[in-house]
Amino acid sequence: MMISPWDAGTHLYERALDVRSGIHETIASNMANEETPGYKARQLPFRETFSAILHGAGQLDPMVTHHRHLGGLTNENKIFQQTIKQDVGAGIDENTVNLEQEMTLMAENTLLYMAVNQFLDGRFEGWKNAINEGRGG
Repeated sequence: MMISPWDAGTHLYERALDVRSGIHETIASNMANEETPGYKARQLPFRETFSAILHGAGQLDPMVTHHRHLGGLTNENKIFQQTIKQDVGAGIDENTVNLEQEMTLMAENTLLYMAVNQFLDGRFEGWKNAINEGRGG
């Protein structure tokens, strides 16, 4: 019987990278809309999103923000849509994006993504070493 390299720990790292990617996209969207009047900055909270993915990916209905954006939603995308939070405060033009804050969040998220990626890379390297040792070299 062959043991799958995609064990529970690997799946956790994989899901964490998915959430970190979703956070990156959310922050990038905020930054791109810094000067869009009425745009409300969005946040994708890691813990809430990660927990939702692990404990019920198929139980959430999609949040439709535009009638043309519905196609192709996966269960994971549905969860991302459900856990996104919007700021309520607003400046003169009703836009809530703070560019410096978004840049800080992007840098922090990038570091956390890289950390998770290093853990996952370490798992793969361990499997690679085990395979090479099993082959006799």
